[in-house]
Amino acid sequence: MVNSQHDKLKEEFSRAKAYAAEYQGTTPMSHLFNTRLVRVTELLSELKTGKVLDIGCGPAFIGDKFRDGKIEYYGLDLSQHMIEECVNHFGVDPQFHFVLGSIESLPFPDNHFDAVLCLGALEYIRDEQAAFDEITRVLKPQGLFVVTMQNGYSPYRLWQRFVYWKAKNLFQKINNIFSRPKVNTVPKTGGEPRYFKLHPYRELQKLLVNNNLRVKDLLYYDFNLFIPPLDNLFCRMSVFVSRNLEVLARGKLKFLGTGYILKCLNIKEQ
Repeated sequence: MVNSQHDKLKEEFSRAKAYAAEYQGTTPMSHLFNTRLVRVTELLSELKTGKVLDIGCGPAFIGDKFRDGKIEYYGLDLSQHMIEECVNHFGVDPQFHFVLGSIESLPFPDNHFDAVLCLGALEYIRDEQAAFDEITRVLKPQGLFVVTMQNGYSPYRLWQRFVYWKAKNLFQKINNIFSRPKVNTVPKTGGEPRYFKLHPYRELQKLLVNNNLRVKDLLYYDFNLFIPPLDNLFCRMSVFVSRNLEVLARGKLKFLGTGYILKCLNIKEQ
């Protein structure tokens, strides 16, 4: 990943406290985050002991699911602010470890983890092959890899990418022309990132197989049918509908989910 991309991600997620607060709210984004946590926890239910690495951990709330003391949790993130937020949240508990670092150069030995998570991070990675080389290096043979990806073909994502974000960026440019720029303010986020890549399921599955990661399970989540900005204008209704449609996670209408999760087995030889 080039330096400019590192800088962009650090800028995006330097709002650590605000990002962490999203998990505590009642917005559609809060529902997405928390539904993802629940689904990932379910997929990891067979893992009773061992070490788990969470790449792009953000505020690391998935770590709360491992507080029984049987799983040793490692969170890695590009943002120092996020790491500080994690340390504040988990304190000095020796069960939890947080490291500043990049997915393309993981600071861990070979065959070190029983499971590796990549939740909401793969979309922003330029050098995917370098990332997967590192993931399979630190993951034990027969270890679990859980990755999430936004579903670019859901109605919500199609509207968001090709209509809403483009319109929002256009209005922002027009506003910048007629407004004097403010000094010493944090740049607003929420538009389409400078680098952002979505993999359809079959494409991501092929990429995983080519890296000795065999798909064991697939499910979709966050069935938000209220396209932006209606989702935030009608928060309660949006979340209510999405929550009640989670039963579609593995059904024929699963493509309506705004994201999907893959659980994989590392089949590399010892």
